[in-house]
This record gives sequence, C-alpha cells and structure tokens, in this order.
Amino acid sequence: MKKVCLTLVFGAFVLALGLSSASALPPFDKEWKAKYLPDSAPASLKDAAGTAKCNVCHEGTSKKMRNAYGKAVGKYLTKADFEAVKADPEKSKKYIVEGLEKAEAEKSASGKSFGELIKAGKGPWEG
Repeated sequence: MKKVCLTLVFGAFVLALGLSSASALPPFDKEWKAKYLPDSAPASLKDAAGTAKCNVCHEGTSKKMRNAYGKAVGKYLTKADFEAVKADPEKSKKYIVEGLEKAEAEKSASGKSFGELIKAGKGPWEG
C-alpha cells in the first residue's frame, strides 16, 4: 500500500512540474523569444528570461496578474484580437511583433522605455 501511495504522490508531483511551465498563449511567448532572444542577444538577457519564464509578463499566482511590462504588452496584444488572425500565420506573427514593438515604447518605473531596457540586456520586467 505504501508503494502505491508513494507512486501516486510522485506521479502527481511530476505532472505538476510539467504543467507549471505552460504559457497562456504560446505564440506570444514564441514570438517574444524569436524577437528578443536571438543568438546575438546579450547573455544577461537570455539568463534573466530563462529564469523569469512566465514572469516576463506575469506575476503572482494568476495568469491574469501582470507586471508593468505585461500590462504594456496587454494594451496591444489581446487574446480576442489574436483569435481573429491566428488562422493566418503571417498575419498572426505580424500582429504579435507589432504589439511587442509598440510596448517597447512604453516607459518602465525607472523612466526608461521597455525597449531601452531590453537593448541594455535587462529584462523589461526588471523595470
């Protein structure tokens, strides 16, 4: 009986680890990484993004909770608008990239734009 219980607990733990890395809208995450984390990107940004994962845009315990950068991105990228263009890969990529570029111009708490932070090798969520 102990082995069965232990196996079930271990299985639930492994399942929970797999679920925690899922992002709300994978195409947004994919295009963000393609735009800001190419091979030539600063190692500091790559490391910070790898550590932050979903917290690039989100914070807290709910995917609806966003940090300052996530709120800026959310002004220009919505799930509803994405649903309208997702059938066409070219349009969906254009929609996402344009939204990310618009969010770059928004100011962080430090007074620098999110684009300036990214170009400096800092995560935009670091503010």
